Amino acid sequence: MMQVITRRGLVDENWLVAIEKRDRLLSTADRLVNQALDLSLDVAPFRAYRQELRDIPQNFQNVDDIVWPLKPAIS
Repeated sequence: MMQVITRRGLVDENWLVAIEKRDRLLSTADRLVNQALDLSLDVAPFRAYRQELRDIPQNFQNVDDIVWPLKPAIS
C-alpha cells in the first residue's frame, strides 16, 4: 500500500477519500452543535455524532469497513 504525505502526516492512500468525507462531515457537525446551542436544544446527540466521526480512524482498520454514523436532525 502506498503512503501519502498529508497535513496529518503519512496516510494510506485508501484512506484519503474517507478522511476528506469525514472532514466535511465534521465541519457540518460543528455547525449542528452551534445551531442546537442557539436553539436551546439538547446538544448531546450532536456532540455524540461529532465524536463518532472523530473516532472513525481509531475504530476501523479497513476503510471498506467504515460505518458512517447517522447525522441527528434539528427539529
